Amino acid sequence: MAQNETQYNLRTADLDNGIIIVDDTLSIYHFNKWLELHTKIDEESVLTKKLDEIFPNIKTKTLIRKIKTALRMNTPTFYTAATSHYLIPIKINQFKNSIFEYMQQDVSIIPYDKEKKLVALIIKDQTNMASANALLNSHIEEIKKLNQALIEEQKLREKQHQQLLTSSRSAAMGDMISMIAHQWRQPLSLITTMMANMKVKKELGTLDDATLQNSFKKIEETIYYLSDTINDFRDYFKPIKVKSNINLYELFSKSIFFLKDEMSQYNINYKINIDKNIEIYTYKNELLQSIINIIKNSIDAFKETTLTNKNITVSLEQKTDKIILFIEDNAGGIDKEHLEKIFEPYFSTKSKNGTGLGLYICKTIIEKHLKGTIDIYSDTNGTKVAITLPTLL
Repeated sequence: MAQNETQYNLRTADLDNGIIIVDDTLSIYHFNKWLELHTKIDEESVLTKKLDEIFPNIKTKTLIRKIKTALRMNTPTFYTAATSHYLIPIKINQFKNSIFEYMQQDVSIIPYDKEKKLVALIIKDQTNMASANALLNSHIEEIKKLNQALIEEQKLREKQHQQLLTSSRSAAMGDMISMIAHQWRQPLSLITTMMANMKVKKELGTLDDATLQNSFKKIEETIYYLSDTINDFRDYFKPIKVKSNINLYELFSKSIFFLKDEMSQYNINYKINIDKNIEIYTYKNELLQSIINIIKNSIDAFKETTLTNKNITVSLEQKTDKIILFIEDNAGGIDKEHLEKIFEPYFSTKSKNGTGLGLYICKTIIEKHLKGTIDIYSDTNGTKVAITLPTLL
């Protein structure tokens, strides 16, 4: 029988994912060994039943709708643990998990037999990753609490100066990790979908060399992108305390790597009017941290506006023994009474969303570490930040 052949092929496949074959009424045709292990349910006991009988907490209408969509489009559809949490509520019984009761899963719905209205549900357990993300978020919250504690101890700020620098960098790391997680989500989902598609095609005997090579090429390109993301992240937080010649155009180009998603989300134009050959001898990561802080402030300011033409422009004025970097936006400017306090520690115009340390840390880094100065000019049109740095430290 065709059904028995299907069960035999899937049962003998070496897979690390769950596979269920169902029709568009959720009747079960196959339930693989991986699922038997993770659910403690034998395949023989479920073949005459429907999926929502085995997992009574399942959202039947939602899953049937997604199955019919995949059959109608005749193409695989993919749902991540981050967005759907679980489509098939499998209780976690393989290990202790204090965060989740049910397996957090990526689910691919792949058309299997269009005439019989069968699909293969490929289930990948993402509980460990979801738990790690939850732990990461809790650490970020702890960092915010530490910053709040520092705010309440203003009288000790001189003694705590070094601690504030470290805390600011830790908070920045938390933000960067969140940005990287966002940038990684789509490439990882793409890789998972292509791998699941290849596995099913292999089982069905429809995997040709052209499809295999094309999938490998896309996976390889995606992995290179993920690797470049991590390398940039690692370089940014590397505690290098050695001066070097820095190309300023490249530095400003790199500064938006971690911010480009936010810029795209709010339709912000970013323009660098700097000669590509100008260099400065200074501490790279300290200057980069300051630039990112300032540009992030401009992005946050745009979030409060209804402008359609949003611009952040970077330019440079070169003199004999110094250079002046300008970072300018048209986000509406800063109130005069706030401008006078803008570099004070703990002062923020962002209400509860700001620590009041960003520009204070920038000023400290630029004046004490880079031996330069920082000034801010603002009117009703926008804000311009001027960073003056010596050509040689």
